[in-house]
Amino acid sequence: MKARYITVLSVGTLVLLLAFQMVGVWYSYQSLMRKSAATLSSCFKATFSQVVDAPLNHLPYPDYTITHLTYVPYISHMNAEDKYLYISQQTSAVLQDYYHLPETSIDTLRLALSDALRREGIEGSVYIRKWDAHSGHQLATSPAAVDLPARNAIGVLVSPSACLHEPRGITVEAVVDLHYWRNVKHLLFLAGIFFTSVALLLAFVVRIRLLLRLEQSIDRQRTDFFRQAEDMAVPLHGLEADLHAARWQAAGNAGQLLFQETEATLTRAKEENKRLTRANARPLRFLSWGVLALSILLPCLWAWYIYHEQWQAGNREAQVCFEHSFNAEANLRYLDYLRINKLDRYDRYVGITRQAQQQAESLESTFYYIDRDKQGHKSFRIRLNAELLPHYVLRQGMDLSQGIRLYRAYNTQGQINKGHLEEGHLFVPLDTLRLDSLFRAELRQAGMEVGSGLRVLCKYGQEEVKRVGDSAPLGSSSFLTTPLRLTEDNSVVVQGLIPAPQRYVVRSAWYLFLPLGLLLLFSLFCVVGLWYVWRRLRRLEQFRKDFTYAMIHDMKSPLQSILMGTQILSSGKLAEKPERAARILSGMLDECAHLFTLSNRVITLTQIDRGTLELHSEHLALRPLLDDLTAKFSLKSTKPLTFQVDCSEDFTVYADAFCLREVLSNLIDNAIKYSGDQVTIRLTASSTPAATLLRITDNGLGIAPRDLPLIFRKYERAAAAARSSRGGASGFGLGLSFVRQVVEAHGGHVTVSSTVGAGTEFTVSLPNS
Repeated sequence: MKARYITVLSVGTLVLLLAFQMVGVWYSYQSLMRKSAATLSSCFKATFSQVVDAPLNHLPYPDYTITHLTYVPYISHMNAEDKYLYISQQTSAVLQDYYHLPETSIDTLRLALSDALRREGIEGSVYIRKWDAHSGHQLATSPAAVDLPARNAIGVLVSPSACLHEPRGITVEAVVDLHYWRNVKHLLFLAGIFFTSVALLLAFVVRIRLLLRLEQSIDRQRTDFFRQAEDMAVPLHGLEADLHAARWQAAGNAGQLLFQETEATLTRAKEENKRLTRANARPLRFLSWGVLALSILLPCLWAWYIYHEQWQAGNREAQVCFEHSFNAEANLRYLDYLRINKLDRYDRYVGITRQAQQQAESLESTFYYIDRDKQGHKSFRIRLNAELLPHYVLRQGMDLSQGIRLYRAYNTQGQINKGHLEEGHLFVPLDTLRLDSLFRAELRQAGMEVGSGLRVLCKYGQEEVKRVGDSAPLGSSSFLTTPLRLTEDNSVVVQGLIPAPQRYVVRSAWYLFLPLGLLLLFSLFCVVGLWYVWRRLRRLEQFRKDFTYAMIHDMKSPLQSILMGTQILSSGKLAEKPERAARILSGMLDECAHLFTLSNRVITLTQIDRGTLELHSEHLALRPLLDDLTAKFSLKSTKPLTFQVDCSEDFTVYADAFCLREVLSNLIDNAIKYSGDQVTIRLTASSTPAATLLRITDNGLGIAPRDLPLIFRKYERAAAAARSSRGGASGFGLGLSFVRQVVEAHGGHVTVSSTVGAGTEFTVSLPNS
């Protein structure tokens, strides 16, 4: 029953753990989609700025010629990416309205966005949709004539929208299909873990069922044996009477009947053993242990894969944070450059186009309320509090091969270096402490609480010249960003470093590691469970073999001896050899006595189990009983045997005479059986006000401490087999169980103390009345 509870509990636990794993995967999917959506939004805004900037820089004007103005309202929550998208949308409309350039190609936008996403580690199909915002009608898609994936489908992301021409409502957006279910790595380990866990559970259940079947088989064998032993009592009395009356033929017939019944019981046991042996075939055992090893290996590999993926994602996130901080530092550095050299940022412009002047005039009504006096003079009142931004031609264009953040940072940095080298302006170096602070702030905003693990390294070539932050060593598992150049020849670079980010990596995917850890614990529990079941099966299989051997030795062999004796005596061959005939008859009577003893013990134990045992306790003289037992065992023993009896002639004990004799007989028999060549047994009787103490001490082989709790169990013969000087103990393992249960039925108890190699002492304590 306990094994069934374990099976049900294991199934429930596995289902619960797999449910946790599914929840973790769902949480991981949501986290992946959130991060991918943020990356898509950033890349789309940057790419839109890039493709709009390209035709602007191909206008037929000198570099730094102002082509138009854009404005950005002073909105506190607008970040840099939204700001650039806002002004790029205005630029797209200006290029079409004032310079009559064609509308930006959505194919160009799709190709540029695909490259940007690929650099950010996002693989999937990219689609661009163009529609009329006023009517809601779709105008075109890229690729053309393609049905876009459903917006709410699994693995589908949609970017923010951007206006190619806001007044006309021409709007574009990107749709990215990540093909989540086509990526085998998302499902491979999960499917492997699921099926391996199910196989492990099935192997566990099969082994437990085999254990239950083996236990049930042994219970049936025990029941058959008990029935056989109980049913043997009456025929044995008749058999013994026939032997005493020299009715050899009748004794032979009675013995033959008992032998056939015993043989039938033994045959059923052997057939059951063969059937269970086939069920416990070696391939099943190898498969169980193979599945067990796989169930431990797969979660470990899956955990390593998750850690590796999260480490790469964390490193990419650190790279983005470092680029953000580098760009912010470049802008602050440029402001320092202008302030130190007392420069005006507008000094670099070489002129303004006619279209830009027209566009500036058209913006007057947007920014100001215009009042005219009687003479026609204009006066302006601020209508929109915004920042005006001039845009100009720059032939080199916007090269986003390293991303828009680095493009702007390198462009700003190039102006500082160019002003220093070509115009002799004072040089403003990189402020590493400020960059370090900006980097830390970006990391905190991204949720990467790395403590003091951040350092900024400045290098000349491969030689480190400066560190900012703590002095933690650079490890192979550290987050290390791509070196960013401070000079055009890469002689000076700056690099961000986060040493020992393991805690962050694990914390960022705890929802996956936790179910995996629980699943690994479950697998280890199954390891222990299978090991326990394997040990239990081995013990039960050994017990089953011992039980079959005991039936042969304690029931079949005595009956065979009786049958052989009756055949010899009935043949008349020993009519002239009365001494030999008497020895054979004595041996047959001894075998009958052995069977009587076995039957009586079984009957007594059955009565104890059923609660029907009736004890006829009385005050008995103990010394005559001890003398009778010592004489009996001295005659039967094949070893040199010495008894030392310490009991007065008038010592009495309150007990059932038959049961007490059986208890002492069994303890003396065990002392002889589990001993060396020379046997010395000491029998001691003493009393206390509350109890009578009977001690049986021998100089035998002793009992190992680990076996002491086992020896009183019914059918427990593993320890006995190890202790027997003959290499194995005969019998059903009922002796000490019989002793304990009979003594406890008297209201007493049995204790044992033993030293391996020095001997054992059993103490029987019986109440005085």
